[in-house]
Amino acid sequence: MAIGKVRCKNMNNANIMAKSSNSLEGINKQKLTEHISDLLEVYEKIKTGIDFENIMPGFVEYLRVICILHDLGKINVKFQQKIELANKIDEVNQKDPNSPEINRLWKRYNFIKDERHNLLSGAFLKYFFDKLSVCDDLRSVLYKSIFYHHGSYEKYLGKSFAAIEKSVFEDVEKGVLLSDEFDKTEVEEYLSSKLGFDVRFKDNNILDYDFLKYLDENFGENNANRKLYILLKGFLNLIDHLASSQEKNIEYYLPIASEKLDDLLISLLHLKCERNGKKTDKIEFNQLQKRMGDLEYSNVVTIAFTGSGKTIADYRWYGKRKIFLVPNKISGESFFFDAVEIFGSEDYVGLLHGDISLYVESYRQSIKGEDILFTSRDKTLAKNFAKPYIISTVDQILLAIFKYPGYEKVFASIYESHITVDEVHLLTPRMFLILIYFIEFAAKHMNAKFHLMTATMPDIYLQKLNSISVPFEKSNENEVIDENRKIKCMFCKDKDWVEIASSSVKNGKKVLIVKNTIDEAIKTYEQLNYLRDDGFDINLIHSRFKFKHKRDKYRGILDQEGDVWIATQMVEISLDLDFEVIISDLAPMDAIIQRMGRCNRHDHREYGEFCIIDQENKDVYKEELKKVTKKILNQYKGKILSMRDRKQLLDYYYKDPSVEKDYHNEFKEAEEDIREIYGVINARELNGEDIMFKFDPYLNIVDSKIEASKLFRKIEQNAKVLFEEDYYNAKDKPNKYKEYNMCSIQISKGMFYKLQKFNAFYIEDGFLIIKQGFCKYDQCVGLRLNSKQELEELNIQNSIL
Repeated sequence: MAIGKVRCKNMNNANIMAKSSNSLEGINKQKLTEHISDLLEVYEKIKTGIDFENIMPGFVEYLRVICILHDLGKINVKFQQKIELANKIDEVNQKDPNSPEINRLWKRYNFIKDERHNLLSGAFLKYFFDKLSVCDDLRSVLYKSIFYHHGSYEKYLGKSFAAIEKSVFEDVEKGVLLSDEFDKTEVEEYLSSKLGFDVRFKDNNILDYDFLKYLDENFGENNANRKLYILLKGFLNLIDHLASSQEKNIEYYLPIASEKLDDLLISLLHLKCERNGKKTDKIEFNQLQKRMGDLEYSNVVTIAFTGSGKTIADYRWYGKRKIFLVPNKISGESFFFDAVEIFGSEDYVGLLHGDISLYVESYRQSIKGEDILFTSRDKTLAKNFAKPYIISTVDQILLAIFKYPGYEKVFASIYESHITVDEVHLLTPRMFLILIYFIEFAAKHMNAKFHLMTATMPDIYLQKLNSISVPFEKSNENEVIDENRKIKCMFCKDKDWVEIASSSVKNGKKVLIVKNTIDEAIKTYEQLNYLRDDGFDINLIHSRFKFKHKRDKYRGILDQEGDVWIATQMVEISLDLDFEVIISDLAPMDAIIQRMGRCNRHDHREYGEFCIIDQENKDVYKEELKKVTKKILNQYKGKILSMRDRKQLLDYYYKDPSVEKDYHNEFKEAEEDIREIYGVINARELNGEDIMFKFDPYLNIVDSKIEASKLFRKIEQNAKVLFEEDYYNAKDKPNKYKEYNMCSIQISKGMFYKLQKFNAFYIEDGFLIIKQGFCKYDQCVGLRLNSKQELEELNIQNSIL
């Protein structure tokens, strides 16, 4: 039959479906042909900005082919039955969310024991690859890209080949292809039109029962094929998830030319000068900012002290896709708000903060309908990955080098991107080592460019960076540090800081108090209640606020509203703050210097007052590093410090034998942990290419073994949670995923485990939901756990129920 000739069609036959409906989320049910069409639409948008032929000749066409073929395994009767039930569940849920019919339908759904559709797709591939004359070597890569587009090889270890082959025969061949129940003609004609040859499902050779020989992840010494697999699977995942979101207005590349961006940046500088009371008659880029515009195609290191204009300089390091990474203990929201202000729209800016958490992902595996339902969380994550300017904490991107399930999508999203890592000196040695491995692989094989941006750089970090084969240009080699923006450095006893804050605010001075932990920040806020009673405006900001409240607080602190602000480390970078008086907990020198940068920042006074609370409290920082800091700063107690003086303090700190020893020990321990994860016991030197091409973790990173992994236990990651009442209040709204983001709260790994211990959360629609009664929240103080006794009692009550 000639391609394009109309075949007879029984109008009573059921359509072959690919996606179920989720009416509340605005997701429509889709036929297989409709879903493939959506993939090809996203594919066309992405391929316009990337030179895929640099990967290998024909890559762009092979990617198109697997986009077309990846879901053919859904042509099976059990999957179609599950789709039908999922649609009925959605229909009933629309009419009455509390209907008992929903549970009955779910029981029927869970009773259907089917094989994964991504594996069943393999039975069709030989037919198509033969027609397309795909060579044997490449064929193996394409099979694996389709097999593992849900999960990874470890997920299918121990699968019964006989059970899969039985499903091909009973569910695919007998259940659909030889059945008159389904309309196969539409799919045949669609595939014929897209692939350029006649497709007939009744051909004798349409199904191959020998396809499971490709079900492995063995690439041998063929690094080119492994790289090809990472990119094919990664882009397939990226395109598939975007298509599944059914979002049509996708801007994968920044639609703003570099010249236009310069105009927007100058406008922002005007605005900031006006806010700070400076002259605005002649605004232009400084030397560093001009230099960065010339280094667009280079890897760059910028070592420039606080207030040098690094953030604006980084925007001039123009890329069509940009990933901006901040240290884990720093929140990315302030950068998000700045980027939205510059670009004028949230459509261009994605924010990943706790969206990808290795210790949360295991809970996702148990969601019913995981292979069919597309959740709000999936939609949000897909949209954020597709935006041209992504802001994230470092763990969300860098940990992909440890090959957790779905890691390939991260590498696809950074392909030919510009990646900035801000305040590199605030990364732990452990995370800096991971960054080095990531750069070694991504710079060479993902065509990514890197900008390492920092106020200072420990010598050992520079040595590590200079030891790799990726060249970096220095943007600010001859930095001249000003003698201005002076501060007076003081120490005070724990009992005295309240009086200092009180007298300062009563004398009309703006005060910032920086605490090392959220709990201490909340305690400080409550200690200053008496000032509130006297009519003073006291404010608190930390990471455990809902996003919408955090946004308002950022605006408030930037506009210098109120009299006293109490904060955590989140004010250490990026925020253009200027307080006359800062009271800070003792911390390592690099953190103290960052905090000093928020005092007399705009040089409006002779000097600002910076007071360090002299106390022995244990917190998130190492005691030894705090002792070294105190020893050095004691020599400058009561003295006026310029910017240059503070730079010298950092140099003294990094050269202290105790600090150098701590960094060396941290690097050594981190490398040992990484070797343990990969089972590398010989003395060979590790590098990013070997990690990606030669080794595979013997642990399945996303399962209970994550708790036993020294490496990840010592990396601070964040998770994103919703309160139960916020989840259900937004559930019926058409824009609920945006509501969920606005109500989301970032929590630390420590709080995650506390909530887990008391069975305080559950997963629904892809989100981590905190049950009622386990936490308190108000927009002045943020999220707080109830007492241990209350948590234990509530856990017992829930267990009984």
